[in-house]
Amino acid sequence: MKLLLSFVVMFGMQAMCLGDGLAVPFYAQLIRGTDVGKPGQASWRPVGPKLSKQFGPKFRWKHYWEVNRQAVSVLPGKPTRIRLSAEREIEIELRDGTEYDVRLYTGGKLARCSRQKIQSRMSIMGGGLEATESWFIVVRRDPPTVE
Repeated sequence: MKLLLSFVVMFGMQAMCLGDGLAVPFYAQLIRGTDVGKPGQASWRPVGPKLSKQFGPKFRWKHYWEVNRQAVSVLPGKPTRIRLSAEREIEIELRDGTEYDVRLYTGGKLARCSRQKIQSRMSIMGGGLEATESWFIVVRRDPPTVE
């Protein structure tokens, strides 16, 4: 019962924030999937346990590296762009108080769109599948952790 009450309160507070025009926090991560056990650059970090559990059973790579992480607060009615690399950007837009859109741009061109419920905790988009590695964009509501 307490869990149900907590969910109702949390969802109600999110809807109130959106209705009042308050910013909603998001975290965006650029992730590389590879079989190589060492990061491609010194600044890359292994993804946290939550992402490892998401990626492990769905994708073929043995290792996942966080290349870039950005935190952003998005206001209703104001799409917000985040550059994650020279080639990849995302735009997050809050919708009617219950949903948000994520648009992925590759090389300045719109590549993919996704619509998520505001209570959804994570959206994953991928691309560039190659023989040795691939990349993923993760947009989430909870702060990422690293191992």
